[in-house]
Amino acid sequence: MAGGGGSRLWPLSRKNLPKQFLDLGTGKTLFEHTYDRAAQLTQKENIYIATTAQYQEKIQQLLPGITAANVFLEPERRETGPAFAATAIQLERLKKGDEPTLFLWADHVFTNEEELLKDLVTMRQLIEKDPTRIVIIGHTPTTPETGFGYMKMGAKVEGLDDVFTIDSFKEKPDEETAKHYVLDGTYYWNIGYMCVTPNFLLQELQTYAPELYKDILEYARVLQEQGPDEAATVYANIPKIAIDYALNERTPNIIAVTGDYGWSDVGSWAVVKQLFGTDGDHMPHGHHVHVDSQNNYIYNTTNKAVSMIGMSETIVVVTENAVLITDSASSQKVKDVVQRLEQDNKKEYL
Repeated sequence: MAGGGGSRLWPLSRKNLPKQFLDLGTGKTLFEHTYDRAAQLTQKENIYIATTAQYQEKIQQLLPGITAANVFLEPERRETGPAFAATAIQLERLKKGDEPTLFLWADHVFTNEEELLKDLVTMRQLIEKDPTRIVIIGHTPTTPETGFGYMKMGAKVEGLDDVFTIDSFKEKPDEETAKHYVLDGTYYWNIGYMCVTPNFLLQELQTYAPELYKDILEYARVLQEQGPDEAATVYANIPKIAIDYALNERTPNIIAVTGDYGWSDVGSWAVVKQLFGTDGDHMPHGHHVHVDSQNNYIYNTTNKAVSMIGMSETIVVVTENAVLITDSASSQKVKDVVQRLEQDNKKEYL
């Protein structure tokens, strides 16, 4: 799933270059790392990329060997419910409707990737054993995050370690509630990874989200009979709804594989600093000088020399036409900068 937008890593991320297409210092984009992860689980011909037409060229650039049949183009972003449903329709048409399908996000980082890969295989095996259910991941909460969704686990699935039924979903709690969730031991982060057959996904949508199911069938019909331009008009009128709200929180046919995978959705520059900046700044072309400064991070895409004097806990991001300077604790407020630029109609910086 590689169609998301977002600007939490502005000025590096822009509307035409969202987070999944950024190299944060490893030499590869987050998208490429996700593709490599998927390639450890299946043959490359079985890897499909769901994105928007806006990013088709970028994906072809990063994966020149990918075939057009393996790239599903959503006309525009309509949230994850329509995106999952449209992907399931496409897989059905390719005669893949009965195959266990893992839905992965293209812009996440895992520091415990071996454990993740093991449990992704477990998810597939659970669907092979019983294709009339959905399997998702519950990630052990390590901090009381208020911006994440949580799941309270129910009974353990018989004969399986760390696999549970789901008692309830909890959305973005306040800090005190989040602290309780972390201490309780039965709550896990919902990071949005799913395994299901496309046929069963559509069957469940028909039962629990009939309007979305009806809309996605109409989109598929128009796409086949009239073409992409007409289908795009239909798709633009599908209400935006997340797959969690449309289906996962409604169906009883869902279980969770749980574990600690060192997951991050890389939601701020402070997280980039933590994950990628421990060994120094990112400066493939420029040069950095730190004088009487500690625990800072500079991401520099230019050939400029950047210096810090007497600074601490500061993040600086330098691009050709924009510079961000923030302390680590305030880096999540980048969205406020982007909103101001939008209000000022400064499209050249977006």
